[in-house]
Amino acid sequence: MPAYHIHISGLVQGVGFRPLVHQLALKLALVGWVKNEPDGVHIHCQGEVDTMQQFYQHIIQNPPQNSIIIAHSCLDAEVLSIQGFQILPSTNTAPANLMLTPDLAICDACKKAIKDPANRRYGYAFTTCLQCGPRYSITDQLPFDRENTTMRHLEQCPSCLKEYHDPSDIRHFCQTNSCKVCATKLQVYSKDLVEINDTQNEVFRLLTEQLVKGNIIAVKGVGGFLLVCDASNKKTIQTLRTRKTRPTKPFALLYADIEMLQADLSISPTELNALKDKSGPIVLCKTKQHPENNICLHEIAPGLQSIGAMLPSSPLLQILADHFGKPMVATSANFCGGPIVYQDKIAKAALLNIADYLLIYDREIIAPQNDSIIQFSSRGQKIILRRSRGLAPNYYPAHFNVSKESVLAMGSELKSSFAITKGALVFVSQFLGNQQSIESQMSFEISLNQVSKLTDFVPAVILVDSQPDFHTSKNGLKRATELDSKYIQIQHHEAHFAAVMAENKLLELDEPVLGFIWDGSGLGNDGQIWGGEIFLYDQRKINRCAHLDYFPQLKGNQMNKEPRLSALSILKDFPVAQKLIKKHFTEAEWTHYQQILNAEPTIQTSSMGRLIDAVACILGIKPIMQYEGEAALLLEALANKSPYPSYDSYHLPFSNGIIDWKPLIQELLHDWLEKEPNEVIAWKFFYSLAKAISKISSHFFIDKLAFSGGVFQNALLTDMVIEILQHKRQLHFHKQLSPNDECIGFGQLAWYSCMGHNEIEHQKRYQLEFASKSLSHQSTDGPILVNFYSIINTI
Repeated sequence: MPAYHIHISGLVQGVGFRPLVHQLALKLALVGWVKNEPDGVHIHCQGEVDTMQQFYQHIIQNPPQNSIIIAHSCLDAEVLSIQGFQILPSTNTAPANLMLTPDLAICDACKKAIKDPANRRYGYAFTTCLQCGPRYSITDQLPFDRENTTMRHLEQCPSCLKEYHDPSDIRHFCQTNSCKVCATKLQVYSKDLVEINDTQNEVFRLLTEQLVKGNIIAVKGVGGFLLVCDASNKKTIQTLRTRKTRPTKPFALLYADIEMLQADLSISPTELNALKDKSGPIVLCKTKQHPENNICLHEIAPGLQSIGAMLPSSPLLQILADHFGKPMVATSANFCGGPIVYQDKIAKAALLNIADYLLIYDREIIAPQNDSIIQFSSRGQKIILRRSRGLAPNYYPAHFNVSKESVLAMGSELKSSFAITKGALVFVSQFLGNQQSIESQMSFEISLNQVSKLTDFVPAVILVDSQPDFHTSKNGLKRATELDSKYIQIQHHEAHFAAVMAENKLLELDEPVLGFIWDGSGLGNDGQIWGGEIFLYDQRKINRCAHLDYFPQLKGNQMNKEPRLSALSILKDFPVAQKLIKKHFTEAEWTHYQQILNAEPTIQTSSMGRLIDAVACILGIKPIMQYEGEAALLLEALANKSPYPSYDSYHLPFSNGIIDWKPLIQELLHDWLEKEPNEVIAWKFFYSLAKAISKISSHFFIDKLAFSGGVFQNALLTDMVIEILQHKRQLHFHKQLSPNDECIGFGQLAWYSCMGHNEIEHQKRYQLEFASKSLSHQSTDGPILVNFYSIINTI
């Protein structure tokens, strides 16, 4: 009787692979074993050749539903003297080479169990099975076994152990298995940090009562804490905004089920499928004219026509939502745009300044993650706005030749996300926030250390944005110095372009690709601030072939937050029109900025994002933003209110590689003075941008067009581009990544893999040596981070 050794790698742990193999082996009467190692699933089996072939093919062709097989082999092995087929304890003898299983939203079977009074898991907030439950957020090391997670301290009761060892049970070898008898314990604290000693069964009744009374509750989710409250209580939502210092940024809503959600929102079949996805994302959906649940639309999403909606991604949230019976505001528990709070001690110390009650449990979170956010354009184009829990950290397939070196890409600054290559695998971290805050820097370190530990990763090459003032660039330089790694700078928008090309298998093509990379800002190769760029990719090189005409960058990064400054800059050559925006400045400010404007500009920008901000201010929408992208969002919402789709457009002449925005502004001002409705002007503005893309692509006569940058989070503009060009050109948008700066790390990897080796010579090691000397004069980043850790550890 021959013996074989089967090795399967990919996303194969924490998804029910060993139980599937075990059950199939028993069915076919094979002898052997299956076990996990850090490089995947290993199977030793003995049996007749035909049966063995059937066994192997069935596993590869019918793997567990949440798995991804990226490599497999079946080799002759030594015949062993064994009986039966069993699941052996995992070993840690192989080098790490494994995709990391993301957290999986509650499945239908577990949802049914917690709603069934006859089921022993009725109302149990931590019900899981092979198809759902926490994975990445609780994994301390590989292989994925209970003793390698933060559930190691919870022993299974006899009933759970019986399920665990029963090959026919959905919880057979489920590493997160537990029930009310061997439960993960819930704890509730009042605002004065007094624990409320209600029984586990009474916790949700208590929390429901407090929600009805208008109180705010901080709830520990799978990836961190959420702040929840009654979505129909105007006063409570206003209180939440005041306490959280979040005056206008929209909140997401948690609905108990699809029926409740459909009473308030118009949902397409595509959006419905996304809401039910195993990643459990927030999905932006249009609100109905008359929502049936009396939700406070203005307070939840001021000025917008869509709301981020989600279904419960965990049993705990499902039970709470069912008890309350109405939509709840559910927003990340963080401070001033910082990272999500995920540690119990930090929650106790800080969250009760916002919430009235705190719900925690004794299962530690290792990898903090926000909810992922997705939207779909009217034409069904998927746009990821935030890639996090359920989607991170795997990226597969990469569609570019992954470097044999271990590479760390530090990503960008405001919407940070690092990326790494290890062997043939690519990992892209969850959204890690604005790296200008110490808390976000700490979150970045924790997440990078987590992935590095799980994958045995040490970078030989470190890639950074070419903007040296970014904390991510400084951090990358510091790491490169300490590790003696290669250190490569990559221009921001080239990384954007490389990312969208890699996602669409365009990097290896022999034909050219035209890239429209439109965003807020990024340091250009000429020292100016870019953001309205058109690139040509040909013969494995990226060249800037066109851009939005420059205009003055006023007050540095302050212009990114104040559309009134963008409007002032754009209207420099329209002195009469400047009166339209003078009301947004004090007299002293006006005098000051006029002096700056009349001086010779030292820094200029080609940013499409700032042009959009300027138009939003000219139309009186938003002179100063409360959150990133607010002006653009409100301008898009205004355009969507246009009573008719105008197919007229403003002129954006294109000549000698320059897109001239002045005629557009002149014609837009004329429409405004002629009292054309603002909704129509906004629509015409976005349609003009889409027409400009069409005109420029015709000029270069290139068939393949790729789009990246935060501007292409705009679903209306995306639809307009598709409408105009779908039958003329091949259009390529992001697929697994966001078009915003979260894709930069991945783009840096793709750029380095495809083009980097031709560019490295001009970045000699002396740059690293020179920069490392300058680091010795900077005393902020390291010590502050250490001090913040020290403060946290003393809480």
